[in-house]
Amino acid sequence: MENGRISSRQLAVLVIYFIIGDMLLILPSLTISAAKQDGWISGGMGLLIGWPIAWFLYRFSRLFPKLTIIQYNRRLLGRWVGGLISLFYLYYYLVTTAMLLREAGDFLTTQIFTETPINAIHFMMIVTLVWGTKSGLEAIARSGETFFPLYIFLFLALFVLLLPQAELSRLQPVMGEGLRAITHGSLYSSTFTFCELNTVLMFLPYVVTSKTTERDYLIGVFLGGMAICSIILLTLLVIGPNLASSYLYATYAAAQKINVGNFLQRVEAILAINWILSTFFKTILDFYAFLLGTAQLFKLRDYRPLSIPGGMLLFGLAFAITTNTVYFDYIVDYYIFWDFTCAFVLPLMLYMVYKFRSQTMLSK
Repeated sequence: MENGRISSRQLAVLVIYFIIGDMLLILPSLTISAAKQDGWISGGMGLLIGWPIAWFLYRFSRLFPKLTIIQYNRRLLGRWVGGLISLFYLYYYLVTTAMLLREAGDFLTTQIFTETPINAIHFMMIVTLVWGTKSGLEAIARSGETFFPLYIFLFLALFVLLLPQAELSRLQPVMGEGLRAITHGSLYSSTFTFCELNTVLMFLPYVVTSKTTERDYLIGVFLGGMAICSIILLTLLVIGPNLASSYLYATYAAAQKINVGNFLQRVEAILAINWILSTFFKTILDFYAFLLGTAQLFKLRDYRPLSIPGGMLLFGLAFAITTNTVYFDYIVDYYIFWDFTCAFVLPLMLYMVYKFRSQTMLSK
């Protein structure tokens, strides 16, 4: 069904894209709204919580290294129960893809292409998604590897250009909001970045494994997490907790502050390009997981014929899933539990079933 193979280095690049993803713009405002000036501490705590979850996902995938989670759901739990769990995951991948698509449409039509209808943005993105998934996982990974040097350059350029606007006083008082607020903020930075990484369970079987595969994967997880922590810290240093919590796209508002010698100004497109790149690769991987998992669940020969019907489904779902940005902010808190369930609760349950069945077979 999938003949393409990707290397460990390409896996690490895709993991970095996936962790940063849409959170490059969305996460700082969510974290800072919860923890205020201590948002940077929440980011670090989120990394400490999320990194072990990402490691657990990789070790869990080694139980059946040649099978995706859709396939070993049915192997461990049987046809009906395993099928229901697989449908749960497929629905999660589909809704997440639609959410990312809607986020991209809302951002582009409110900040950059203000006169462009949102359905035109969605249509162009879906055409690209369908084209990419038809090309296969290997083409997606190679594209990500090609754009990665540009992505890193623009990311570092953003930091260098914003450093003159940074003020350490905006981080005071440290721990002023208390441990409860910091913990609340860390839930956003751990679930929306690391828990959503459960999508890798759909394409880890197609990675050419070597002695450095696990190391490269964990390095990618760490670098992606550090990038998220850094962008939260930079947003706080540049615009402070009050402004950051009032903006939906706080990082974009911070990027608008770039001013080098009253000459180099209004270059927030640097951030926009990076956000579009990382969001695109996160979206296409979720869409790929949905198509591949659907084909595996219903035992189809190929997932590629599902690309166009899947794109049509996304086009409608992206409008139906949320009416506006206010409703999007409302459902965000509930999405945390869905991410955690798919990344930790269900895999842990499957791991326990695997251990129980292994012990039962040994006792016999």
